Amino acid sequence: MITMFKISITNKIFLISIFSIIVAFLMFYYNLSGITGFVGADVAIKSKTDGNIFLNYNYSVNLTSIQNITVEFINTGSTNYTARIEIALYFYNNTTGNLDELATYYDASVFLFPGERKNFKISFLPNRVGIYYIKARVIYGAKVGEQWGSFFVYYRYTQIPEIIHVATYPGGGTIPRKGEGGITNLDLEYRDKVELYPGQEILLSVTVNNTGTINLHNMKFYSSTTEYIDFEVNPKEIYELGLGEHSIFLISLKLSEDIPPGEYDFFFEVLCLEIKRTGNIKLNITPFAKPPLKDEIYDTILNYEYLITELDYEIYLTSSKGFNTSRAERYLDNAKRNLQRARERFDEEDYEDARDVLDRVKRDLENVVFELAAISFRVYVYPAYSPFLISILLLMVLISIIIAIYLYKKRKKKKPKLIKEFTEEET
Repeated sequence: MITMFKISITNKIFLISIFSIIVAFLMFYYNLSGITGFVGADVAIKSKTDGNIFLNYNYSVNLTSIQNITVEFINTGSTNYTARIEIALYFYNNTTGNLDELATYYDASVFLFPGERKNFKISFLPNRVGIYYIKARVIYGAKVGEQWGSFFVYYRYTQIPEIIHVATYPGGGTIPRKGEGGITNLDLEYRDKVELYPGQEILLSVTVNNTGTINLHNMKFYSSTTEYIDFEVNPKEIYELGLGEHSIFLISLKLSEDIPPGEYDFFFEVLCLEIKRTGNIKLNITPFAKPPLKDEIYDTILNYEYLITELDYEIYLTSSKGFNTSRAERYLDNAKRNLQRARERFDEEDYEDARDVLDRVKRDLENVVFELAAISFRVYVYPAYSPFLISILLLMVLISIIIAIYLYKKRKKKKPKLIKEFTEEET
């Protein structure tokens, strides 16, 4: 009985070790599955229309290879609705600094119940070396969600972009470089409520501050709001945000003339490899919110003055890292000159002309943030296998092998009771 009890304990230890291996494998698998760009609202069921986008693609491909892009949309709300996925591809024209649209793909509309998902996959063969952008857009219910991504196309004789592997550990952080404390944190600054009127155009900003002690990589901006509002976000991606640095996402909103009055959510999520943060700007739409044109122009001038000061600092930081910021500087100089003209028109009480000039300032500012991101293009990816989790897995395997050898030797030394008695009677 004592022998059997000891074997039973050993078996339990063996089973525990096997269970530990399974847990380590699941952790390992979960980490790898995080490579896919997940964006969207909280996955908890909500009593409203909601959805998430998964965007998956290769960060760099050879000119002779096919880029496979997969967009998966999930109904994370509590209502049924029809959804349609769109994928648009753009090429960054290094000569003009603009995005050249290459192709747009539309999937068929599908009806989704809560928890259901829809996949849409395309294959794209690039024809030029350079930076490409992907826009994944989903129209669902009465809302629109949008997510951007970017990749680099190279050829055998061209320089491949720098690929930096970011090692991860459980909990979503990164293994810090030497001398870093390893604290991951990201703060967002933005206006959480805005009074608007039908037909209005406005430029909002979301400032992202790296308040941790490690660099943040591949920062994307997911956004979702009502289909009555057209929006555009620049830059499309921030490739690295250093310790203590901050950057700006500019959000251009254009309201439809026939948007029903009410309060709307402009939900957004800032997602990078190490951390994600969510935010929501309440848009209160009412015909009575329209201020006198003089006040509107004055507030816009103050807002653009603040943005110019911030972008001046971003250009300085980007230039100090060795990047050529000449084009971004030209855009910012144009914004400063146009803003001065707008002030002059404002002083002359020519408010209509001042508004037209401010539209040019808006475009210049959007070009600045886009250009700063494009010239600092880097590919940051998780390694195929996380060193931390591999160490755990190998340790568990080693422990299980030791226990298995111990168990085998123990059973070999101890004969079963009936066999022992039979052997003693024979002798």
